[in-house]
Amino acid sequence: MRRLRPWQWLVLLLVLYLGVAEAARLWLGLLWAERLMVLAAALGVWAFINGRFLFAGYHALVASARVRRLPLLPPPLSGERLLVLAPHPDDEVLAAGGLMGRVAREGGEVRVVYLTSGDAFDLAAGSPLPSPKALRRLALRRMVEARRGLEALGLPRESALFLGFPDQGLYPLFTTHYYLPYESPYTGLKAVAYPGCHRPGLPYTGKALEALLVEVLRSFRPTRILLPSPLDAHRDHQATAYFGMRAAALLGLEDRLLYYIVHGGYQYPLPKGLHPRLPLYPPPRGRGLPWQRFPLSEEEVRRKERAVRAHKSQMRLLSRFLLAFVRENELYSPLPVPAREALAAEEEGWAVLPERGEVF
Repeated sequence: MRRLRPWQWLVLLLVLYLGVAEAARLWLGLLWAERLMVLAAALGVWAFINGRFLFAGYHALVASARVRRLPLLPPPLSGERLLVLAPHPDDEVLAAGGLMGRVAREGGEVRVVYLTSGDAFDLAAGSPLPSPKALRRLALRRMVEARRGLEALGLPRESALFLGFPDQGLYPLFTTHYYLPYESPYTGLKAVAYPGCHRPGLPYTGKALEALLVEVLRSFRPTRILLPSPLDAHRDHQATAYFGMRAAALLGLEDRLLYYIVHGGYQYPLPKGLHPRLPLYPPPRGRGLPWQRFPLSEEEVRRKERAVRAHKSQMRLLSRFLLAFVRENELYSPLPVPAREALAAEEEGWAVLPERGEVF
């Protein structure tokens, strides 16, 4: 999604005004009984999504039944080298805060690779129309928050590796700007520019990003690689999946990939808010994936909550969404798409399953 121009904001406000006016006209035309029914329905939907007490039992019952049937993720081994690909700062904590902390405490090593610094979130910069300078400041702030989040999990600051590519721009890098430099409509940047990034000055091209990921994988030698599933609803997450899969395939590391989903569709995960004793259930967009559950101890859940809260710029606006991932387990899939689709693709000759040595 590109940044809205001032005239586009005016059009949006006009449409919003007309919508509110029409809704008010319809509301005034309803009988009192009909108004009460509409209000009751609206409150019911709100409570189902956000109800901390009213529907928490329902969600616990349904989620527990689904999650209990899932196989366990093989636990981290001594000497584990876990590499996490995060499209933006905070994705790594939401998806793998518990697993990262467990690996570190058992003597393994964790490296978190942030493809972007989250420099396109307009409202997090304090305005619906922030200046490019304000968004660049936001990127620096989010990098600091990311390090603090990792420290809350017991990881050293050196675990973070920032690549500095454009937020909301990873998909164009994979498609239309693999060779041609991309200019961020948010920051005006065409190359990696933030202090503390791994390779300052690299152009915003897919080729440069892919080469950088190959370099990181080759030097770190991970035993497991966590990355978004291409089924995630967010374009940056989809592109991160594609770049990560390509880089791993070039080095023959496809059998080490594990996938996660953050933007899972249908208000996932429900209920919103902090529910540390509820299980995290498979997302609707990941239906059919062979999910594996990773149970967390109470202390690991508390550490994960502290790590999420370290992302203060995001908590101001998205706290109930972010905290909804602080649950008693985490979920990972060894396949990026459902096995049925993977088998069909293999039969058609354009994809090969990971266990046969190639990635599709």
